[in-house]
Amino acid sequence: MSYTSPKYTYVSQQPAFDKLQRDVVGAAQTVAAKRAKAEAEKKKELEAEKLKGELLTSKGGEASAKHVRDTLGASPDDFTDYGRGVVENYFKGKGKLVGDLTMKTSGPNAQCKTDGNCEELQLELAKLQEQPAKIKGMLETLLDQLDWKSIQNFDSSQNPELIAVSNVMSGIGEFAKEPYGYEMVDGKDGKSIDIIFRGPEDVFPGGTKTINSKQLEAATGPGGAPLFQTTQSPGVNQGNVMQNTEILQGATFDEKGNYVEGGTFIAENYIKFNVDEYGNKIPSAENYIETTDKKGGSVTRAVIDESMVREDIKLGVAQTLQENFGIGSDQGIDDGQIRTYFNKVLMGKSWAKNLAKQYDEDQLREVFGTKKDDGTFIPATGTVEELKTRWGKVFNNWSTKEDLTDDQLKVFEELFLKQQTQSITQAMQYHPSNVVQIDITNLPTGTIEETVANLPG
Repeated sequence: MSYTSPKYTYVSQQPAFDKLQRDVVGAAQTVAAKRAKAEAEKKKELEAEKLKGELLTSKGGEASAKHVRDTLGASPDDFTDYGRGVVENYFKGKGKLVGDLTMKTSGPNAQCKTDGNCEELQLELAKLQEQPAKIKGMLETLLDQLDWKSIQNFDSSQNPELIAVSNVMSGIGEFAKEPYGYEMVDGKDGKSIDIIFRGPEDVFPGGTKTINSKQLEAATGPGGAPLFQTTQSPGVNQGNVMQNTEILQGATFDEKGNYVEGGTFIAENYIKFNVDEYGNKIPSAENYIETTDKKGGSVTRAVIDESMVREDIKLGVAQTLQENFGIGSDQGIDDGQIRTYFNKVLMGKSWAKNLAKQYDEDQLREVFGTKKDDGTFIPATGTVEELKTRWGKVFNNWSTKEDLTDDQLKVFEELFLKQQTQSITQAMQYHPSNVVQIDITNLPTGTIEETVANLPG
């Protein structure tokens, strides 16, 4: 009879480890699935907001703030029928109150002197007397700010609710009918005015959208920003970069900053020559192309190297990003301009989203790296695939309801630099200065090794 003490009996823990591993992997897969689902839902939500804005702008048709602005005056009598009803409702009963207050505060024997409330009643009367001018100013500001129809290349995803507000105030089509409408009431502070807009829940969450006169003034006044951002012109940005770098000496620009013509540069400075072991530049056939000039004649041009242009314009691009987008400025970024330029210009470029696939590891680490206050640069960590994933994640519509992330700003800067590099390289490639006197028929071809091997002697 054999006996084995339980104390020394070996029991394998492998099944428990296997289960633990399955649980961990399962949990990781669950977390990953939840994260992927959340990202998909966020992307869907941002896309829905973009489509909502596009739908509201299309429904606006010919609706324009001009509809009300042209007939806007200091009194309700000067408003259109649509706008007059809103103003009349606000002033209803106030005329009698003004009369009563005037009587109580006028004359040497004014009633307020007996009651001891002259200061209070005079202040109330002054507020009522100021209301027509205040309302006129508020509506003029609001209508001017909401005139999205006048914005070229308008980004309809900026703020769908404000697009709807504009359409309601314009009073055209379905926006002049129930359930749409608006009214003016005194603000909760007793000093400002609220305009309350009504509409369906899918247009105004909660069914209403309130704009306060004081908040409007603070938002759009000195130091503020327009309610809708214009989309900057790529041509103006290119002109700014060219002027900042003076890459074309003596070039001319129009009053907006667009490059017009002229200027000179030395084409050979932008050729990526093969170099032998002694540092000598060795031209090859790949450095030149045969094209035609404006008169149809044959000319030889240098192949302008994009990477050399990129290095030459980096400082000018940084200066333009600071001047036009606030990137790197003490005042902070111009959030609206960055969003609209990405949504309407950069995101639509066929090369932009897939650019990360063309970049090597060092380039990707540079894009997502961090520059410290002391000027040192720290390359980004993570695998190449992780960096490419980070790049791809920013390619959603950039909503005003989401704060811009560091990754969005980094990709924006890279795309802007790439766009300027491409456009300026193209301008230089076919510039009159890029005509060289060289016979390319006898030049060697190929890599530096092939070129050196084919040199005479």
